[in-house]
Amino acid sequence: MTGDLPLFGQAIRHTFTTSGRARRTEVILYVVASQLLCAALAGLADFFLPDTAAATWFRFAVTTLAIIPLFALSVRRLHDFGFSGKWTVLLVLVVARSIGLELASLLGGWEARDMIEAPLSYVDWLLFLPFAWLYIVLLVVPGKTDANRYGPNPRKDRENETAGPDSPEPAA
Repeated sequence: MTGDLPLFGQAIRHTFTTSGRARRTEVILYVVASQLLCAALAGLADFFLPDTAAATWFRFAVTTLAIIPLFALSVRRLHDFGFSGKWTVLLVLVVARSIGLELASLLGGWEARDMIEAPLSYVDWLLFLPFAWLYIVLLVVPGKTDANRYGPNPRKDRENETAGPDSPEPAA
């Protein structure tokens, strides 16, 4: 697994790149590493800024920044199946809803959040099921083994890796 750790850096470097394909390992490593980093930074914020609005805003900012690479990463992961990246609209809707609700609670308190969230409770179920399906597929289902219209199999590229400007580590 340590040999795959450079894939986290690759996900960061390709934050705004929607062309090509991404492996399951890249997605899983990014999700796990970014959440560990968010938890560590939130812990530091709570330690140095206990019970302050600054700590709450800092946690919100860190979490929001950690989400940004997931959009392009999800598009590239869908490309690994041969699907269009347009399916990430589900991800965008769920994330926009979550960020909007968190922002409402930060700016107006829980009452403001509740006023927005109550009428949207039915929409939550409509968004949750396709989102959960997409998320499970991205993390569990292997991609196509052959090249497709989005590029070569990223796993085979990694196995036959040669040193180059975009390779995460030099070839052995």
